[in-house]
Amino acid sequence: MIKEFDIRYINATSRKNLKEHAMIRLIISTLATPEEINNLTRKDVRSLKGVFAVKLKSGRKIRIAPIDPKTYKVLIEVSKGGKIFEYSKVEMDSIVRKYSPANRVYDAISLRNAVIKILRDCQFFEHDYVRDLLNGRNFEEVVKFLNDMHPMFSGVWDLDDDEVAEDFIENYMILIGERDVKRIAEDICESVERVESIVKGISSRIMR
Repeated sequence: MIKEFDIRYINATSRKNLKEHAMIRLIISTLATPEEINNLTRKDVRSLKGVFAVKLKSGRKIRIAPIDPKTYKVLIEVSKGGKIFEYSKVEMDSIVRKYSPANRVYDAISLRNAVIKILRDCQFFEHDYVRDLLNGRNFEEVVKFLNDMHPMFSGVWDLDDDEVAEDFIENYMILIGERDVKRIAEDICESVERVESIVKGISSRIMR
């Protein structure tokens, strides 16, 4: 539960900077490594038969990885031709660290590993679809697996849905220990009005 909250927290708080948020989404959605992130160009972000995907390159290894629609949209928005990200590994780690919960700090690789662990825990099959994703194999079946099991693809790690946002904010108040509505709103990049409404709903449910 704590690792999943941390991933959601990093995803939410990184919205303060769209390019940094795009990089973090790329790690969470595709399990991209720092080298794959650094090599990504605008032409590597594509739509294949209605499925959004990225071409990720690391040394001689190339893999095509599905991405969720929102990550695709954000990547397109921050792309200006050529390389999308000009960050060094040290800068990537610093970005992830900046958006981590204060008492549980992540870097690019540990964030990636946390997502891998959660996806592996979601595998109720003998077949290892996470390995297929990492190796760029079995694309169509990997797409099905991610659509069914990856919280980024279902929207559970975003805050667009009110029930999802309520669950996240309730856990935020417990795990971060902050209950001031304005501070929560500023931290997770939501309006004060929305957070206030959600917190009132949480309070009224608890008091029943």
